[in-house]
Amino acid sequence: MDSKYKARLFRAGLVGGALLLGWQASLAEEASARALLGLAGLWLLTTGLLQEQSLRWPALLPWQLVPGGLLAALLWVEPSHYGAWLWLWAILVMLPQPTWLLPLQGGLAALGWWRVQQDLIPEQGLLTGLLLAAVMLLGLGRALYLRPLWQGVSRRRRLLPGTRLWSRDQLVRDLYRERLRCERKDYHAELLLLRARPRHCWPLTRWLVSHLEPDENLYRLDRRTLATLLISRDAASGRQRRDALLAAPPWPVKARAIDLGSRHTLPLEERALAGQTQPLVTLPPSEAADHA
Repeated sequence: MDSKYKARLFRAGLVGGALLLGWQASLAEEASARALLGLAGLWLLTTGLLQEQSLRWPALLPWQLVPGGLLAALLWVEPSHYGAWLWLWAILVMLPQPTWLLPLQGGLAALGWWRVQQDLIPEQGLLTGLLLAAVMLLGLGRALYLRPLWQGVSRRRRLLPGTRLWSRDQLVRDLYRERLRCERKDYHAELLLLRARPRHCWPLTRWLVSHLEPDENLYRLDRRTLATLLISRDAASGRQRRDALLAAPPWPVKARAIDLGSRHTLPLEERALAGQTQPLVTLPPSEAADHA
């Protein structure tokens, strides 16, 4: 199945879960439970609607604290009504998340179990705790099994389905190919690196994609740095294109333009851009490697 259809199905599942939580909130008797269920539904709805509006891969952010914290709070205020939700922690530990977050999820699960078992006889409470530990271990085993898959996603070539936003690895391949083509054919090509504030990176990405030629792509190097390859007939037209592109962005950016005829090194040019004070630095073929 194509990834764009999987993304739509995933978004539909999030919105459906939000509607289900909203329905549960309308049935809750306690105001605290209604508020927690409403917050959970609002969070799921927002996540589903804004799923494709972020450049961040979810595994790199501790967003799993949100459902874990809401579930622990719900079990604490209404253990008699929502005690069966205790088993949801087996699903939460299967989600892609930083390793340091797993002990915290285990602590929240233990806190929820402690509150639920207070309404049970000791034997039932002990059995519930053992079963919870068992299913969480099964979920953790599944998460470890899927971890290489999640890590591989961060190295994928196209970062967002249906867009012209590509990864660093793809930029390295395209740089090599375009450098060879420049040697064989008579045209001008340059690598343009752009650095902006993290909150401006996604709107800048959409703006740049709309202003590039249909056969040109954009690459994301990190949370602040974007890159593109500008192809022109000669150096003069390339300079005009670059100046027109950099004159229009509504957000402040720093830029570094490197002629592909140089022996530049991408990591060194990135570090040079990070410490650059001028809005724009242009490096001809003989200077790019020296200024990196």
